[in-house]
Amino acid sequence: MTRSKILQNVPTDIEMLGGIDLKGEFSKLFKKPEQVPGCVFLLCVRGKCNINLNLKRYELVKGSLAMIYPEVFFQIIDQTPDCRFFFVAFSSQLIHDARIFPYTIEFTPYIFQQPILNLPPKPFRLFKDSLLLFIRMGHTSRRLVNRAQATISFIQIVLGLNSLFKIGRHVTNTNNRKDEMVRELIRLVVTHYKEQRSIAFYADQLHVSPQHLSTTIKQITGKTLTDIISTFIIYDAKAKLCSTELNVQEIAYSLNFRDISFFGKYFKRYTGMSPKQYRKIEKR
Repeated sequence: MTRSKILQNVPTDIEMLGGIDLKGEFSKLFKKPEQVPGCVFLLCVRGKCNINLNLKRYELVKGSLAMIYPEVFFQIIDQTPDCRFFFVAFSSQLIHDARIFPYTIEFTPYIFQQPILNLPPKPFRLFKDSLLLFIRMGHTSRRLVNRAQATISFIQIVLGLNSLFKIGRHVTNTNNRKDEMVRELIRLVVTHYKEQRSIAFYADQLHVSPQHLSTTIKQITGKTLTDIISTFIIYDAKAKLCSTELNVQEIAYSLNFRDISFFGKYFKRYTGMSPKQYRKIEKR
C-alpha cells in the first residue's frame, strides 16, 4: 500500500505538529487506509465520523480521542459536515527515543485494547485545552518547540491518559473471556518480553493451551503472539540504537539475546537491515 503524495511531503525535521481541522482536511488525507507518519492524538470536538484503524471500524463523537501510532493504517470512512478535530502529532523518531520508552511501555497494553477513548466532559475540556496550548506553541514559532519540549509534551499526554486508563473508569468493561485474555497477555508481555519469547510460557501463565492462546490472539488482534512479542523487542532495540551510546552487543544482552549474531539476524528479519545500518541511518 503506497503512501499518498501529501503524506510523503510531511517535513521530517518537525518533532511536534498540531492543528485544528476546520475544513475537513483530515478526510482528504485519509480517504483510503494510510500509514500515519508519526504518532497522532486526534480529538473529535464536534460532530461525528466513522474511521478504520488497522481495518477495524470505530465511531468518533464529541469527546472521542483516537490514539494512532506509527505503522497503523488509518482511514476516515465518512463524517458529518460539522465534524471537527483538534490534533497533535509527534515524529516517529521522537517517540522511539529511549528516554520516552519507560513511560510508553506501561501505556501500550491499553492502546492494544482500546485505541479510542471517549472522554467524559471534564477530562475532555482539560485535554482540549492542553492540545490547544500545544497547537498555539507550534503556530507561534517552530523554534519554540525544540526536541526536549516536544518530548516533555508527549510524556505529559501519555501520563495523563495512562492515569485515566489505570483508574479504569473509562475502559470498556467486558465479560468477554477472549478480550480479557488479550488484555492480560499484553500486560504479561510488557513485563516479560525481554526474557520470555515462548508461546508456552504465556499460555502457562494464562492457564490455557498454546494452541488456544495463539488462536484467540490472532482472532482478536489480527496478529500472532510472535508478532506482538517482536513488536516490543524491536521497539526497545530501535529506541536504544537511536538514543543511547550502548554498542550493539550491549543492546543484544539487555534484550536477553544469547549472542550478537542471533540478535542481528532477529533485528534484520523484522526491519530489513542490521542494527548498525539502522543506527547509521537514524543518526544522520
